[in-house]
Amino acid sequence: MGLVEGTFQLMKRLRGALAGAALLSVLSTTVTPVGAQEAVEPVETDEELVLSLDGHGWGHGRGMGQFGSLGYAIDFGWSSEQILDHYYGDTTAGVQPNSLLTVRIDAANDDPTVVQVDSGSVVLIDENDEVTHVSDGQAMRLTAVDGGFVLADAPTCAGPFVDRPGVVAAEQLRISTVDGSPTAPTASISEIPDGTIVLGDWNGDGTDTVAIVDGTTWTLFDGNGNNPAASLRTTFEMPLGIALSGDWDGDGVDTAAVFDDGIWTLGNGEATATRLSFGDPGDMPIGGDWDGDGNDDLGVWRDRTWFLSPGAGAPIQDFRFGFANDEVFVGDWDGDGFDDVGLVRQGELIRRPGRADRGTALPRVELPANGEFHIGDFNGDGVDEAILGLAADIGVGEPFEQATEQVELTPRLDPFLPLDETIQRCVSLSEQRYYRGELRAVNNDGNQRTVNAVPVEAYLRAVVPLEMPASWALLGDGAGAAAVQSQAVSARSYALGENRTSYARTCDTISCQVYGGRAVRRSGVITDNEHPLSTEAIDATTGVVRMRDGNVARTEFSSSTGGWTAGGVFPAVEDLGDAVDRNPNHDWTEEIPVSDLEARYGGRQLDRAFISERNGLGEDGGRVIEVTLIFGDETFLVDGNDFRRSFGLLSDWFTVDFDREAIETEVLGDQEVPSGRERAPIDSCICPDLWPDPDFLASLEATP
Repeated sequence: MGLVEGTFQLMKRLRGALAGAALLSVLSTTVTPVGAQEAVEPVETDEELVLSLDGHGWGHGRGMGQFGSLGYAIDFGWSSEQILDHYYGDTTAGVQPNSLLTVRIDAANDDPTVVQVDSGSVVLIDENDEVTHVSDGQAMRLTAVDGGFVLADAPTCAGPFVDRPGVVAAEQLRISTVDGSPTAPTASISEIPDGTIVLGDWNGDGTDTVAIVDGTTWTLFDGNGNNPAASLRTTFEMPLGIALSGDWDGDGVDTAAVFDDGIWTLGNGEATATRLSFGDPGDMPIGGDWDGDGNDDLGVWRDRTWFLSPGAGAPIQDFRFGFANDEVFVGDWDGDGFDDVGLVRQGELIRRPGRADRGTALPRVELPANGEFHIGDFNGDGVDEAILGLAADIGVGEPFEQATEQVELTPRLDPFLPLDETIQRCVSLSEQRYYRGELRAVNNDGNQRTVNAVPVEAYLRAVVPLEMPASWALLGDGAGAAAVQSQAVSARSYALGENRTSYARTCDTISCQVYGGRAVRRSGVITDNEHPLSTEAIDATTGVVRMRDGNVARTEFSSSTGGWTAGGVFPAVEDLGDAVDRNPNHDWTEEIPVSDLEARYGGRQLDRAFISERNGLGEDGGRVIEVTLIFGDETFLVDGNDFRRSFGLLSDWFTVDFDREAIETEVLGDQEVPSGRERAPIDSCICPDLWPDPDFLASLEATP
């Protein structure tokens, strides 16, 4: 909530023979006074002794009070501009463009950046907005190493992740999803029978054309002319099974083949010629020239593993590539005479050489989004390519137009994508967070950081409802909307007024502002972090910020001021709105066991505690600047805000008065009560007003 934490400082002053000064930490369990030879032994105390505190407000109190803004909206009828003018003195309203905001995700600090998308592919984008890497699955892991990042792919966040070879040299990698839909026209020819399309060079002219397989009947076309009757070559019968084609004898002409439960039937022209056994029932058959000798050989794909047989006597090549639901293909992608492997996933052809010694994967091909994909050499150049065609109307005599390899992939940087197309950060196996915009992996001198880059107006959608209840907009017959609008402006200004690091303007925790991303999915259940009422407030104040000296003011805010703001960057003002009846923390009480405090000071016995300095604003003299703690001859002066943090108090506006001697022997009328009996509340004790003691304070000032 705009909270800026500080370091704890504690000043200790010693009286008498222990004169001197030292800095001590309030969190220390053992304290050695100046000149002492050993630590003070803990002193047993009555555990019922407590410091009773009455306080006001919740938070640091700087800038706008959220409950105060609600009170001014529904009890005073103020507009959001009036509210902001009140809390942020010396500022004026201004307007800023919807710029890109970078938000460091602190929970991911020093961890690999792990992302996924429900629909589409994860991509990496360079400084020119061009896609450089595409995930093999729907998830990707980026791990910072010397010189850049190691990439790994997986089907989902759950893995398994497979590392890619090498290191991507970069200090930052932008991560998004892509939407690429190139189209290739198809020739529509009538009177072609329904069935399964198999492509092959049926006449040896170097160009692949169509065969239609309907059950056991194969109908082949040469593609000579636009007339289906003229291009019809022949019809013949083959056994039932999975149909494919290949040049099984190296004569330059493809013939039919059928695979059925591990048995291959290879055609020789129009007749059945050979039966071979290779593979298991359930395998996906593939045929290709694995050794470049001009003969197509057998292969199968099974459980993500390719098994390729280059021919009789040659060892079988096997390697893993792809996922269970991929559609597999074979083609000579580079025209070198060797057939390679490929697979289609989510409209993209992912290719790699079919042999382990052939290097890295080839460029990917984005395929059309509608229709069927077919792989073949359609122009006789010796290189296989992808086309779009439907089973009943793929062009028989007309030229095919292939999908280009240089497809322009459009990163989905639009912050208002459907949820299933929105990038996610994998928090754990059971939790994923959705983020509008893009994510970034940062290698910050060996320290890995994950950053969300998102337009500021979209960012606010996941901040405002987490910082202020959206339902406040409905209070006071809708007057509460002014409070939510004030929160939107404060949150916008705070974010744009930040400048945390070179790679991230702000962060996502209470150290900056709470930001949870668009939504979170835990164990399959999606929870929206945004709210329509908050979005209305954001839209109603689009671009509005608070300006000072030509810059966007860093507008801190807290839950409740207690009745006065704390001052500092913005002038302190009385906060009458904080007394709204919905505020549970306008006034509060707390008790701190004396034993807890004594344990923090090495077991010393606390004799007295009182407030020795306040800021003078509001009830009881205002916020605490200094607390005095006395342990025998030792006195500690503690910063009020540090005291608050150390003991978990709601604010630094509180009262505390403790006198062990007066408590252990309480005076009720003229009767003394022995120590150890149940005591009356401090404020009912008939005790002299000992604190602060002017003479004692004067003696402290005289002590070096």
